[in-house]
Amino acid sequence: MELKEYITIIKKEFKLIIIVSILTSLSAFLFSTIKPALYETSITLAINKNKTQNTNDFKYDGYYALQTSEMLADTIVEWTKSPTIVSSIYQKAGVNQDFKNIKSYSKKFTAKKMSSQHIEVKFKIDTRDTAEKISLATIETISEKIKILEKNSGEEIAFSVTSENPVIIENKPDAFLNLFIGLFSGMILGIFIVFGKRYFA
Repeated sequence: MELKEYITIIKKEFKLIIIVSILTSLSAFLFSTIKPALYETSITLAINKNKTQNTNDFKYDGYYALQTSEMLADTIVEWTKSPTIVSSIYQKAGVNQDFKNIKSYSKKFTAKKMSSQHIEVKFKIDTRDTAEKISLATIETISEKIKILEKNSGEEIAFSVTSENPVIIENKPDAFLNLFIGLFSGMILGIFIVFGKRYFA
């Protein structure tokens, strides 16, 4: 089939292509409008050492504190993947745990060690109020876990976790952008339908 024949077919079925394009773009627009916003939340946790050596001699304390805080940061990252701890956070926040399976708990938070003493914890939720509650519950739960570690170590581990106010940003689909994307996608889909009709006719 030559190019002229392709163009002739497209011209002949141009109305169908336009209809498919309009329907696809309107569907994308309506979906973007109806879909509720999600609130992206970022919490930065800082690990602080509470005790120092009382000596005039050379202090190994700073070196070992850095190593310990780095290991503690790794531990906190792993805590955010634990279904038990995630469940505790939600209970403390008073938020309904509408998880479908155990794997969903492990994927709720995304934690990343930014340095040996700083961890960023991210998550998405449907309301700003819930985002604030979960942020506070996350900080409190992790602080409590660190206190348990300190107690079990005979207070050799003396660290605490602090955090600034969480950054919460509303993330809603761009309806007009999706309208244009839907229009373009609809045109391509319409062309496929036209040639599919001809092929199977």
